[in-house]
Amino acid sequence: MVFVLETGAGLSNSNAYAGVAEANAYFADHGAPAAWSSSSDPQKESALQLGSQYLDAVYHYGWKGDKRLSTQALDWPRVNVTDENGWPIASDIVPQRLKDACAELALRVRQGDTLLPDQSSPGTLGSKSVTVGPISISKTFVGGQSQVKWYRLVELLLADLVTSSDKLIRA
Repeated sequence: MVFVLETGAGLSNSNAYAGVAEANAYFADHGAPAAWSSSSDPQKESALQLGSQYLDAVYHYGWKGDKRLSTQALDWPRVNVTDENGWPIASDIVPQRLKDACAELALRVRQGDTLLPDQSSPGTLGSKSVTVGPISISKTFVGGQSQVKWYRLVELLLADLVTSSDKLIRA
């Protein structure tokens, strides 16, 4: 698949919120993880596409505002969006926090994570046991523990771009 970066124009064929150069700059400021810096540009582009796909799949119903154009491929850019201080976010950009979240997810992909894995038995986990050598720990969860993996840093980066977490798909 051809890598097409969303520029803020509302492209009808875009498939990534952040480009390789942006992600490289982000990680240069955040420890330059080996899984990222040792990856080729095509591997990075593929990971950024998957990170963008994750963002739109999970946050689609929770984003503030509305898509700028009905024909745009991705959920951003958007109109009628304000940040946590009430300042408007321009409708012709992809917010930096969204690009950073995309980079974080792309790193997880390069580290071997499947962002949205299929589940053979969806639902909650009632108890869990872990044994390491002679040590064994068991835990029972009241109401159950979700089997879905969440990315806390990504959620924090996006906090002022979503209306509330109750609108997010947590399948």
